[in-house]
Amino acid sequence: MRSLLFVPGNSAKMIAKAEASGAAVIPAGPDGVVLPKSIGPEDVVRLGDMIARFEPVSRKGMTKIIVVCTETAASTLSLGAKPWTHPRLAGLMWGGEDLSAAIGATANRNEHGHYTGPFALARNLCLLAARAADVTPIDAVYTDFRDSEGLSREANAARRDGFSAKAAIHPAQVDIINRSFTPTEAERAWAQRVIDAFSANKGVVQLDGVMLDAPHLTQARRIMTSPK
Repeated sequence: MRSLLFVPGNSAKMIAKAEASGAAVIPAGPDGVVLPKSIGPEDVVRLGDMIARFEPVSRKGMTKIIVVCTETAASTLSLGAKPWTHPRLAGLMWGGEDLSAAIGATANRNEHGHYTGPFALARNLCLLAARAADVTPIDAVYTDFRDSEGLSREANAARRDGFSAKAAIHPAQVDIINRSFTPTEAERAWAQRVIDAFSANKGVVQLDGVMLDAPHLTQARRIMTSPK
């Protein structure tokens, strides 16, 4: 999963556009639900129990959950205080719009377009909690859907920091996001060279004058297993 597209459920026109877009969830094949306005990981447990009561026998345990985990102050704080691991949890997504209202902020970005302190904290906590739970960290939507360059910069920055996907609010954003979260040929070539180097030496290796160890091998393997 590289992109996740929000679509209003009351608009047949927008749903049709969504079906024709390239958001990565449908091709990947999962069936799941997005949980908004969470208070903490206990909401995942409750929702999981509800799903289990109605899930067909043939699909037991297959329905996954993605949580929008920063729409309340309580949920945001819980990211650093409680484990979010759950068999159904597939991803944690953060967002700054609802959190602005929840904490009484008048804006979530400064005059340079950067997230202010509370929202940068929420973003970082989402990323760390998702990685700790071994699920997909999903970056927030970029609300100015006409600003393709701004979206690309923010998506690239999200991937740089460790996010694996980004939410979208318009079908035109999906291709840009998918490109940003797809490793380049140069990155794949580097990753293959790293893997080859470690296959000959299981400890620390040198590549292009740089010393590499286990974290670099992990990064290389992640690049090589990413969809093209």
